[in-house]
Amino acid sequence: MKTLLPPNSTDLERKLAEVGKDAFDLPSIRIIKDIDYVPSQFLPFIAWQKSVDYWDENWQEELKRKVIKESRDLHRLKGTPTAIKKALEPFGYEVTLIEWFQAEPNLMPGTFNLELDVIGKSLNAETYSEINRLVSESKAASRHLANLTVTINPILTIRNLIVHQTALTYTSEPRV
Repeated sequence: MKTLLPPNSTDLERKLAEVGKDAFDLPSIRIIKDIDYVPSQFLPFIAWQKSVDYWDENWQEELKRKVIKESRDLHRLKGTPTAIKKALEPFGYEVTLIEWFQAEPNLMPGTFNLELDVIGKSLNAETYSEINRLVSESKAASRHLANLTVTINPILTIRNLIVHQTALTYTSEPRV
């Protein structure tokens, strides 16, 4: 038997270790290591444990599991343009981020433009506020959003045919 007990452990400590050795082989403890097999009612607790920043009980179960799995990598990237892109991509948004020095003409230093293509989804006040929340929580505190452009490509299904309608683009006014 492998044990972490020191060589000078008492007989009682060795017997307690022997009795409790099977406790860590229980499937309920092993299953928590694999997010794919955790029962769905435990996902909010695992998300809290893994410091998931973005959580909504209304998400589909697959999205919840994906967000939990990607949480560690997102924390490594937090404060970078990649973090903003990754925060928005699980929701089906195509993201283009243009930093102040990449824009023509250059923007004010420390700012960036964000272009979102909300594919097949409608834009409402809730979606817009969720986008702003995700961006503000993912960006570096020293960076500021200068302009947000949202393009909507509505998808219409007619008798099992998918039809793309004309794209609509909404642009926020640059801050002065």
